[in-house]
Amino acid sequence: MYLLLFILCLLSVFYLIDYRLMVLLVVLLIFKTDRKLLLHADYGLLLTFVSFFLFVGNAEKIEAIHKALTTFIKGRELLSGVLLSQVISNVPAAVLLSGFTDNCRALLIGTNIGGLGTLIASLASLISFKFYVRTKNAKPFRYIFVFTVLNIGLLLPILALSLIFLT
Repeated sequence: MYLLLFILCLLSVFYLIDYRLMVLLVVLLIFKTDRKLLLHADYGLLLTFVSFFLFVGNAEKIEAIHKALTTFIKGRELLSGVLLSQVISNVPAAVLLSGFTDNCRALLIGTNIGGLGTLIASLASLISFKFYVRTKNAKPFRYIFVFTVLNIGLLLPILALSLIFLT
């Protein structure tokens, strides 16, 4: 069944099936076959992810933001991708910035590197943090500190090498 749901999602990504129909079918099939799964979904994280994309979609339409981003990003795609990823996560950053540049290569590299750094830089990191917090004797502040130090320790040399060799 999950393979079928995956195929439905892919058909939606390739615009062969309307996304609204796909969402309805997925929810109905899961409700019919694995109702408990709907009870265990992380709706807070889902809402966070949806909020990022709503912000991105609306930010592009605000003329002042559009003009500022177009001016700022041109020629700085790699660095812009890294920096914006730190505050809105790398996937929404890639989606937002892609509307303001033709240099997709530098932008993709920047948002990939931008997945390192802060906890929010990659939604996968937020998911792992949520799992960690649920463990016995979890120390969330220590986790965030160590996570951030290690990630920035990786981000900076990779960014430096990328700026040297790719620009």
